[in-house]
Amino acid sequence: MTVQEPVPHRKRFLLLHNPVAGVRRRTLARRVAVELERRGAEIVMLRFWGATSTAPGAIARDVQLDGFDAVIAAGGDGTVRALATALGENTTIPIGIIATGTGNVLANEIAMPKKPTEIAEVLMTGPVVNVAGALANKDPFFLMAGAGFDGEIVAGLDLSLKRRIGKLAYAMPILKALAKRPKMFSLTVDGKAFEASWLVVANGRNYAGTYVIAPEASLSETGFQALLFAARTRRGRLLELLSVAAGLHMRLPSVKIIPCQHLTVAGSDIAVQADGDQIADSPLTVTSAGPRLRLIAPPAFANGLVVA
Repeated sequence: MTVQEPVPHRKRFLLLHNPVAGVRRRTLARRVAVELERRGAEIVMLRFWGATSTAPGAIARDVQLDGFDAVIAAGGDGTVRALATALGENTTIPIGIIATGTGNVLANEIAMPKKPTEIAEVLMTGPVVNVAGALANKDPFFLMAGAGFDGEIVAGLDLSLKRRIGKLAYAMPILKALAKRPKMFSLTVDGKAFEASWLVVANGRNYAGTYVIAPEASLSETGFQALLFAARTRRGRLLELLSVAAGLHMRLPSVKIIPCQHLTVAGSDIAVQADGDQIADSPLTVTSAGPRLRLIAPPAFANGLVVA
């Protein structure tokens, strides 16, 4: 790990928190806040309500951040994305996470601890790493974007049901997407033409929680891995999905993985998602020229990465 400056002992935090996210999630955020205060930190907690993950970003834009050592996002991947987008690259204040979302891919990616005492320790003393973002139709994302199959799942998700029952809310959208015959679309990856019926643009290794979909992807490096799934039948799509869950998808002849910096999806009406949030349908352009996220991470993850 290359350390450019001593790791600070952070003392003052802005915590953005959704108090209706569920009992277990609400309890985790509050327990971490109590642990931070027990260690001498000052917490300013701002609450937001509703299903949209853009709310914390709107709050952050209206808050004077001078004097805070970090902003903590108590939420999921979409919450972090909205907050990082709102803060932009014009501030040096880092973002910490308390994983209270559904998939929590980013927390899994950086091996964020789950115990409140350990989370508090990382938030106060953990190094800051630069996460290289990307753009999907000018919308920033930091983990993954998808077109086709998983875009349809996100588009069909009942957000109010997701708040109540978590991952189980994905069951019906998944079944509906599997019931459809895969629709092929054309795309260009770094200038080369391909066809696929499902595209995942991976900026990190993990997908949908803890599934490792792109082993060579790195949050700290510019560029991403394009995973092209080309199943043309419902049975083929089910096989691809099960293979992703088992970590065996790269053995399928219908799957390609291509390191790249730029891709486009032609056509229209192809559902698109970014970091688990629905964005505008295709045509889609993804580039690696996205903003950087200054993220507080556990030292074990930062090992080997350049610390901001």
